[in-house]
Amino acid sequence: MLCEMCGKQSEFTKTISVEGTTLKVCKECSRFGESSEGKGGGSKKGTAAAPSRTVVAERLQARERRMKTRSIYSEEETTDLIPEYPQAIREARMARDWKQEDLAAKLNERVSVIAKLENGSMRPSDTLLKKLEHELGVKLTEKISVVKSEGGRSQGKVLTLGDMIKKK
Repeated sequence: MLCEMCGKQSEFTKTISVEGTTLKVCKECSRFGESSEGKGGGSKKGTAAAPSRTVVAERLQARERRMKTRSIYSEEETTDLIPEYPQAIREARMARDWKQEDLAAKLNERVSVIAKLENGSMRPSDTLLKKLEHELGVKLTEKISVVKSEGGRSQGKVLTLGDMIKKK
């Protein structure tokens, strides 16, 4: 049988009362409460046992989640601008036979902004990036997975080999 207090498998369980809750516990845990077998609370005992089982099961599951080993590295996906965005913008504009002035008018931007984007001297803002992707029908962002250290000994200091090794 399963001890409702510590979660161990035990051949022998004893019904005890711990702060008003009736539990079936192993021999080691029986010292934490008073024996409810001699009290004559037959109808109470049956009704109190059912809710306590669910509470105990929830607590055991919560303990198991807490005790589970976790990786100190978390993979996080983020989006970033593709490196060849100037060529992609220029090719998409030329495929539609638009001049820089036409694209600037459609995006409600200045022609100099479009020129700077196409020669790579300016990175587009997030709003401009969305406008470009929508108007030109091209994807200018890509998903990148970043491994981020959640702990380690060198937090905020120099990166060490121990920070780079992913333990299995």
